[in-house]
Amino acid sequence: MRIKFNLSIINSGLLLVFVLLSSASNGQYFKLTTSFGGSIYQGDLSNGVVSSIGPAASVGLTYDLYDNFRLRTNLSFLQVSADDSKSPKLAIKERNLNFKSDIIELSLMGEVDLLNSEDYTLVPYLFGGPSIYHFNPYTTIKQSDITEEVNLGYTGLFKVGQKVYLHDIGTEGQILNDNTLKTAGKSYNLTQLNIQLGGGFRYKISDAISIGYEFSFRKLFTDYLDDVSSKNYISAGEWTKVINLAKASGNTARVKLLEEGETLSWRELDSKGNSILLKPGPPRGNPDANDAYFSSQVRLSFTLFSKSDNYARGNNKLYSPGNPRGKGQLNCPKVFY
Repeated sequence: MRIKFNLSIINSGLLLVFVLLSSASNGQYFKLTTSFGGSIYQGDLSNGVVSSIGPAASVGLTYDLYDNFRLRTNLSFLQVSADDSKSPKLAIKERNLNFKSDIIELSLMGEVDLLNSEDYTLVPYLFGGPSIYHFNPYTTIKQSDITEEVNLGYTGLFKVGQKVYLHDIGTEGQILNDNTLKTAGKSYNLTQLNIQLGGGFRYKISDAISIGYEFSFRKLFTDYLDDVSSKNYISAGEWTKVINLAKASGNTARVKLLEEGETLSWRELDSKGNSILLKPGPPRGNPDANDAYFSSQVRLSFTLFSKSDNYARGNNKLYSPGNPRGKGQLNCPKVFY
């Protein structure tokens, strides 16, 4: 999809940024932030309980527009996952779906303090804004998948422990190219936008360093973070029909993708943990609710450069203990005074 940019809108946006920067606080600070913690996912495979906790880490910059309001940008790495086999519910355990995905996220947000940071050492704050993120759900092959492959009459598709990216094989029929098939899932992009909202608090250790904690929620516009959404499974007959067409055309690469998609679309086990053939069963997913993910992190903040009041009035002296608002430069020495 191509986006046409309106020049007047761009000019208006640049003017707004100029006005904001012109009217900003004279004590503007650039801060480097780094965060470490965990991330969790909510979706079709979380089953109303907390899914597995994955790592989360980020690095970013903040810029003070006003004393209690700043812009922040973050580059984050997160990992989310879920596995039906760990569910306490027998019906979910037998469905036997699972996924894991690494997420790379770039965000641009606003952050507002709820207390004046000049008067309080412990300051709560809220933040929010858009992010662009990339994900790619995958699964790791189990012995039951090999058994299912053999049950379907295929051989040599997988090995136990193999990583398979689910988007590429269309487990909900996305690559069947059958426009008459109403049960096929929707195609989805691996790079999308989300809206991030969160809050936290920080404690000022010194003028240059602060430490805090924050929690954030991402509103997604897709139900395929886990590669699961469609309520119904693609029937065995539909898979067979399309696979036979691909075989007749001599497209061996497409045949392999389709066979892999059929095998991993249905991973149902019986009550004894044995693989069984595709049959009408419980819903695969819930297309009426999008997925989401969260992160909980400890955050460190280090002041880098400042544009102080004295600098604005022409004070070009370098920072020193006797001149704490000198010319903008690294403020790290403040830690020692």
